[in-house]
Parts: sequence; C-alpha cells; structure tokens
Amino acid sequence: MMKRTLYSTCIFLLLSPPLFAGLKVARNVSYGPHERNIMDIYWDSSFKNAPIVFTIHGGGFKVGSKAYCNADMQQLFLEKGCVVVSPNYRLLKKGTPVSIADCEIDCAMAVAHMQAHAEKYGADPKRIVATGGSAGGYLSARIAYRKQWSWPRDAAHKPDKLNIIGWYGDSPGLPPHVIKSVKKGDPPGFMIYAEREHPATPARSGHAMQAAMKAKGVWNQLVYVEKGRHVSGRHVLIHSRKRDKKVHAAFEQFLDMVCYGKGSPAGGSVITVVKKD
Repeated sequence: MMKRTLYSTCIFLLLSPPLFAGLKVARNVSYGPHERNIMDIYWDSSFKNAPIVFTIHGGGFKVGSKAYCNADMQQLFLEKGCVVVSPNYRLLKKGTPVSIADCEIDCAMAVAHMQAHAEKYGADPKRIVATGGSAGGYLSARIAYRKQWSWPRDAAHKPDKLNIIGWYGDSPGLPPHVIKSVKKGDPPGFMIYAEREHPATPARSGHAMQAAMKAKGVWNQLVYVEKGRHVSGRHVLIHSRKRDKKVHAAFEQFLDMVCYGKGSPAGGSVITVVKKD
C-alpha cells in the first residue's frame, strides 16, 4: 500500500507543471536596526505591480517567527497574484525594555520598507493587505487602522501613511482602542473567530469590531467556527486540504475586491461553519 501511494505521488509530481515557475524568495531582508527587524519575501518573477500581503505571526508578543507563513499560506496568496511578506519583530522578554508599542512600530517599519522598495519585487506600493493571527492579528489591525505614526529617529523610511487596502485577522486580539480606531473610509476587514477561543481573544470582540465597522460604513465579514479553537483560520482557510469551501470562497472574494476591485461581495454577515477533525 505504501509503495502504491509513493508511486502515485511521484507520478503526480512528474506530470504536474510547477505552480510558480519563477518563484523567488528573499530571506532575512533587513527593514530596521534591531536584529529581529528582518523579513522573508516571496514573489513570482512574472509579477508586475502586484498587491502585497503581509503575514504577521502571533505568539503573545513573546514568541513566534516569520516561519508562521508556511507553504499553504504562501500558496494561498501567491495564487492570487500577491507578493507575500512575513516579518519578524521585537519580542517582549524579561530584562528588556521592549513593549507592545515597539512590536507595532517594527511592523509599521516593515510596511514602510516595502512601500519604498516594492518595485524590486514586482509589487505595487499602494496596495497592501495586512494579515495576522492572534497577537499578529492585533498588530495587523493596528497597521490597518492606526492613523498616525511617530517614526523612530533611526527609521530609514518615514511615510506619511501606510497604504493598507484590506485587513484579515485570525483570532485577533482587539482591545477597545483598536475597535474605536475604525473610521469611515477605512480598509475592509475579514475576521475569523472560534467557539473555544483564548481568553485574550474572545469571539465577542470580533462581533464588536464588526458592529463598529458597520456603524462607520466599512465593509466587513466575520467567520465563526463552531467547535473550533484559537486561530482556527489555520484549518478552515489556510490548510490546503482541510479548508472549508465556504470560508475559502468568501475570502477569495474579499481578496478580489480589495486587491483588484473585482466584484461586490455583500459582507456584513456572520458565516458559521463547524470545524472538522
């Protein structure tokens, strides 16, 4: 049985054309002065003026790395014609003065770096989607909805604004100040929360964010995963074999809308799905 499976896999690989014949990867690209101010960038050599997707890792601001952007996540966005960027940022460690505000400014500097160097990667500096899970969901929301940035003296790039056109959060931590920062004309948002969430990321904060977006006329979509746990987006959206078809279709429509101006998905609802084992 094992031999047959291996044979079938080999035949599939031999017959299947490469998904991204011109795939390029730039690892550990520096965007700031700190040793963790580095990011990985994935793009195809055929890209020209492609949207940029930032994938920001979680870990309670204490652990985690850019490896969060796994092969399935890369493929999801590359298939939509997007340049994919996964940054590290400073972490909260005992004995260091690093704060959550430092994590925020690091991610903002990473975006600013890409805006300044987009052409090198076949990207459009004016079309950037901020995404992330858990703590990364918080950071991506700050990137998307914070209006002003006080750039550090040693920041190489200090743009007047970050060109965010869309936001996706997987179990994002959304304290009141983030929810209140949403204003009319802000980027559309797509959120995923689960029934068995982490105490710091209750599903009710997703409902509060959706209500705030509706009140300001900002496009939004919320996915609620019954029997799911923290960062269920990994299963119902990112995992190429386990993803939920309804969630994936809705997210594809969201990306088409924000990245390419295609379609007009209704939004404003709650898509309820059940996590499969």
